[in-house]
Amino acid sequence: MSEPWHACIAEELQLVEDLMDRDLQSENPELTEMCRYVVGAGGKRLRPSMCILSYYACGGEDPEKPARIGAGFEIIHSATLVHDDINDQGEVRRGRKTLHREYTISKAIIAGDYMFAMGFRLLASAAPQIVDYIVEASASMGAGEFIQKDFEHRSAVTEDDYMEIITDKTAKLFEASARSGAAVAGADASHMEAVGEYALGLGRAFQIVDDTLDVAGDPLKTGKTVGTDLIEGKPTLPVIYAMEDPAQGPGIREIFEKEVPTEDDVRRALELIQRTDAVERCMAKASAIIDSIVSLLDPLPQSKYKDALLDLAGYVVRRER
Repeated sequence: MSEPWHACIAEELQLVEDLMDRDLQSENPELTEMCRYVVGAGGKRLRPSMCILSYYACGGEDPEKPARIGAGFEIIHSATLVHDDINDQGEVRRGRKTLHREYTISKAIIAGDYMFAMGFRLLASAAPQIVDYIVEASASMGAGEFIQKDFEHRSAVTEDDYMEIITDKTAKLFEASARSGAAVAGADASHMEAVGEYALGLGRAFQIVDDTLDVAGDPLKTGKTVGTDLIEGKPTLPVIYAMEDPAQGPGIREIFEKEVPTEDDVRRALELIQRTDAVERCMAKASAIIDSIVSLLDPLPQSKYKDALLDLAGYVVRRER
């Protein structure tokens, strides 16, 4: 059996964990505990992985540089999840209670703000020249969140609207992680562009699969309740596709437009979605994006890290969590 895509950077990913644990320590024991609660829940660590793999694929040699940058990106990503969960009134994240449910909303907001600050500090200390990447990505995440809010419970949302949302909310942070790794490796413009555009597409495909798992995944594997996005009225691609179905679409639209759908409403909507080809169309869309980006890495020299980036693309569309 072949090794997983991340096997070649296992030591660097452990260093990311160690750095996050170290840099999220506060003089306040409860604040430290809350930060550790968030990052200790695990996660796929795709953003630091993109940074580390891009760094090595572009000729970098010092393991600490990309690990420190990757840790900064993961801390910032985790902070956005804390605030997203508060905004969406989420109950479960990665198989356990969200931070604001475990503690309080006011303390969770403070913890999220603290994590943002620590993430930016770590990035600035590791590589000041890449701060613009994370600033731009963070601004895009905020803009994407606003657009998503505008379309919540609105059945008029389109696929183009959705792609704009996920590009801002998810894909641009992937891109920033990859470009940062390439930048500190001293990559030339063509290699930086290659990994950046590759990561942008990977982020889009990742989010499409993530949203598809929300309507068709196994809660024991995904760590969250199926239909969470429906409850919150989030305009995801499987719902958009399902609402286009001539037979089941009207019923799905009616439920999606409800400001406060009941549990029975959500169960009904999930049943109707399964009667459409929405899940298949979403997976085909994600696969098509992956197929379109693999050649972007052609300019990079052959290495096990380039191979790992390509293997990561396959993982994104095969994953069940």
